[in-house]
Amino acid sequence: MKKLIFSCLLALGAIALLQGCSSKVGQLSLRVQLVKLERKADGSLLASLLFSNPSVYPLNLKESTHQLSLNGIPVGDLVVVEPIGVPSMQTTTATVALTHRVGNAANVSGSVSYLLTSKLTLKIYDENDEKYKTSSSGTVVVQ
Repeated sequence: MKKLIFSCLLALGAIALLQGCSSKVGQLSLRVQLVKLERKADGSLLASLLFSNPSVYPLNLKESTHQLSLNGIPVGDLVVVEPIGVPSMQTTTATVALTHRVGNAANVSGSVSYLLTSKLTLKIYDENDEKYKTSSSGTVVVQ
């Protein structure tokens, strides 16, 4: 009987130990929000994206692509090609030009609702790429 109890405790201890050594990839998450839209003199739009890292691990964003819809209408894409480091439990902002679909962003002004669908590529341990999708929505003022 003592051997059975000892074997069960040993197995539970091994499981608990191995859980602590599990990969952090499953614990990673990066939130993306549109915080600013600015119309330039030539009529094009610049978008400021806020990357939030709620995890205790710093994250390295290798690249990201974002599809932007304003007031329910797809207006274009935002592409971040430069790597961005996001410290643990902090935020980082990136400003990128909107590559818009013909005419869809031309008449946008004032307060608009947005939907941002993002495809993110994170660099894990300087060797593996982890890809995942996320989305956010809200309201932003076109300045």
